[in-house]
Amino acid sequence: MQAWYGLILLIAVIAFCLTAYRLAWDNQLRAIDQNIYGTEGKLAAALMVSKPSIPGAVTRDDENPPISASLLIEHLRAVNGKVPKEIAPIFEGTDPGYAYFSFRNGKGKIFLESTNFPEGASLLPMPVGRYSEEWRTTEHRRELLRSSKPGLSSLVGRDISPELDSMHRFAWSLGLSSFAGWLVCLLGGWWIAGNAIRPITEISRTAAHIAAGNLQERISPSGTDSELDQLGRVLNHTFDRLQAAIEQQKQFIADASHELRTPVTILLSETQRIMKHDRKRTVDEYRQVVQTCGDAADRMRRLIEPLLVLARQEALGAHPLRERCDLSTILRNTLAELEPLRAAKKIHLSAQMETSPCMGDPAALTILTTNLIANAIQHNRESGELLVSCVGEGDLVTFSISDNGPGIAPENLPHVFERFYRADKSRSSSNGHAGLGLAIAKAIVDNHGGTIKVATALGKGSVFTVTLPKSSNPAGIGIVTQLAR
Repeated sequence: MQAWYGLILLIAVIAFCLTAYRLAWDNQLRAIDQNIYGTEGKLAAALMVSKPSIPGAVTRDDENPPISASLLIEHLRAVNGKVPKEIAPIFEGTDPGYAYFSFRNGKGKIFLESTNFPEGASLLPMPVGRYSEEWRTTEHRRELLRSSKPGLSSLVGRDISPELDSMHRFAWSLGLSSFAGWLVCLLGGWWIAGNAIRPITEISRTAAHIAAGNLQERISPSGTDSELDQLGRVLNHTFDRLQAAIEQQKQFIADASHELRTPVTILLSETQRIMKHDRKRTVDEYRQVVQTCGDAADRMRRLIEPLLVLARQEALGAHPLRERCDLSTILRNTLAELEPLRAAKKIHLSAQMETSPCMGDPAALTILTTNLIANAIQHNRESGELLVSCVGEGDLVTFSISDNGPGIAPENLPHVFERFYRADKSRSSSNGHAGLGLAIAKAIVDNHGGTIKVATALGKGSVFTVTLPKSSNPAGIGIVTQLAR
């Protein structure tokens, strides 16, 4: 980019220099022509004593020459080859800028000529018409040539060496100054391009370090609010999310390993113990070992199944399967399936539901309602209250699940949707739960375009409120799940 910039700038500088030089030379040439016109006028005035008033600027007219050629020939013959004294000093010497002239007849015979007339200078031939005029520039002379039908040719010129030297100096000064300006602009462009590219270099360096494993490194903003600065902030946000996702993945692997380690250890130890031949085993001992291994396998199954559900929801992302379904029917079926759990804790159920059609994935919504209702039953107190309601409001369908259990402690509230998180810091799983129910619920809600907010009130239970769009195009309408314990 810098090379192209320098090349284009160089072409522009050269074009400017050529244009400036041409304009200056044209202006200089006009001044020289005016000077020659004036010299010619003085010469004609000195020769034409009978017509002393001669215009200083002679114009071309093919039919009517400015001076009568016949009359001028008579006066040239009258002076008998001698230059009038009043103008003789103008046409003497060959110093730079000297003037010269020559008058000749049609056969080339000299009527009158200055003593400094250059050798090799030629006049115009006799014209086809009555009159002709021509400007001629030689190596270092400028000449005005005229020719008329009566048989008179004239040449008035001057040496233009001073003007040529001046133009040479002007060309050198213009070229050097333009070249210096081009170098300054080139250096300035290099500095600007370097400053513009420096953030890209910083971004590339930071991305390379992050790719190498340094997840904490970030792009330093320049504070200019430029496009690259905005890109840096976007990339920093992306890197933050990437780091959080990787840390979450590491934590997930660690938690899953922790949960699976105990049942696997039990299986290995029991099978190794029963296979020893140090003594005969009774049927009861074999039955006890098989029962222990079965419990450990069931514990792993209860962990693997929600993990598969969670992975499936994350694989769907923001494109879940959608079809028309009735949310109230899904809730009734879920309550029927969980009836034994509710009855075991003698929880009183109050249901207020109306037909509520919506668009969604019935299987995923069943998992969502099951996890939320089972969570409400589990955390409710004995002989407590469970309220389930479902209503349609405009373009939205809302269902809520509330209980009057102990609630969630404020320090645990931000973590309730994390995988394997339990309020019990001992991480005991004796109750048969792996801590993935609310994480799965959050994934389902996210797949339907919603967000989850959590609030709590200790000793007053919890409220789960889920809002779904009725239409098949949920753009702009999210699922908002509010939980208060």
